[in-house]
Amino acid sequence: MPENSRVSRRSVLLGGAGAFAVAAGTAGLARASAAPGAGLAKPVGEAFTLGVASGDPTPTGVVLWTRLAQNPLAEDGLGGMPARGVPVQWQISKNERFTRIVRAGTAWAAPEAAHSVHVEAEGLAPGTEYFYRFRTGNAVSATGRTRTAPARGQLGELTMCFASCAHYGEGFFTAYRRMAEDHPGLILHLGDYQYEYASKAKDVRKVLGPETVKLADYRLRHAQYKTDPDLQLAHATAPWLVVWDDHDVYQPTTP
Repeated sequence: MPENSRVSRRSVLLGGAGAFAVAAGTAGLARASAAPGAGLAKPVGEAFTLGVASGDPTPTGVVLWTRLAQNPLAEDGLGGMPARGVPVQWQISKNERFTRIVRAGTAWAAPEAAHSVHVEAEGLAPGTEYFYRFRTGNAVSATGRTRTAPARGQLGELTMCFASCAHYGEGFFTAYRRMAEDHPGLILHLGDYQYEYASKAKDVRKVLGPETVKLADYRLRHAQYKTDPDLQLAHATAPWLVVWDDHDVYQPTTP
């Protein structure tokens, strides 16, 4: 890593993202470019169309997430996946080339969880930058960058970005790309990560599905958000802490 991008011992800043994700494919699904850095290892196959994410960092651990979805915009919310579990390997490394792997394992992507993967990785060093990725069969996910929290009582510098109220239909998510460019150590989302409303005539992007009430509706809405390349890049660049708000769950619109 170049000298000017190293993280000091008192810093909880992430290294530079250094690149960008682009939209490609017949369905406009997010793909990552091939330059070095978080979110940039080009996926092989069609399994990891919704990117990767990390969050809830502690001094010794972090949560890793991905979801298998061959057709992420399927109306039933199941991502076009078969009705069977799929093993998914995960790796955490001290470098983006994955020549210094420190933790690895296998998670189970189950159909009842819409083939999402939730890994609570432990045994990591405090205040340390890591890279992570997933693999299943011949498919390899994009590479994510994350960082553990500092040791207790040793909080130093922190670049933290925050966001709220992200309506897919009312605008583009370029602000998420700008967050990634700031190389944050943490992204805090203050609520309304997604909105439950059906598409409106004035929307600049078509929102798929009805107003979210059923589980399948929420899965489809969440998947559509996750196809956005700027949102994928922000998730791949830093760990997130998320505060739930009404639109993320359910806001009654009738008496």
